Amino acid sequence: MANIKHVGQLKSSGRRCIVVFREVPDQIDHCLVVDTDALADWMHDDMINAVESPGAQEAGNFYEYAQRTMFTDGSNMLQSLHSKGLLMKQPITNITMTPNGTVSIGLDELNKMISEQTSGAPSVAPPVDPADLTMAGKGTNPTPNTVAEPQAPIDDTSMAQGLLNQALSFENEAKALREQAFEMSPELKPKRGRPSKTKV
Repeated sequence: MANIKHVGQLKSSGRRCIVVFREVPDQIDHCLVVDTDALADWMHDDMINAVESPGAQEAGNFYEYAQRTMFTDGSNMLQSLHSKGLLMKQPITNITMTPNGTVSIGLDELNKMISEQTSGAPSVAPPVDPADLTMAGKGTNPTPNTVAEPQAPIDDTSMAQGLLNQALSFENEAKALREQAFEMSPELKPKRGRPSKTKV
């Protein structure tokens, strides 16, 4: 079974979550997570698809991918999570990372391992504004039955626009990956020019 980064569970309630920020600036003993069990169905599906994408799996923090990804309603994923109050501040000791069905590790242990590997480099880097992060969330003790506020219905036009925005993001990412592949193996790059005509 393949490992999936950024997914975990709240130790206090057992609810599933996505860890958006492994650390909060100036509060490295806290993180910001999204309670996926509390999301509307469409938003939950968007989050799961995003976290399982190659771009998210290559990122050290999910926020790095979320800040350049759109929900299907056309809104920026990271900004929307913040504006809707869905980023919950939690002690890192209350989060268990669950990359697959058989392996688990405390986020505090994971952060320590990553810090040792990166010589203590900060987990959160610009362009995220630390001032916004310290105000995000509903506190450190959300009740297990907390649910997100009902979302306004999404019409077909808004959803279609969101899908187009997301498709554009994926196209740009695919283009960058192709260029990287051609740099590694130039012989794979398609040759330009018209094919020669066969004489009859």
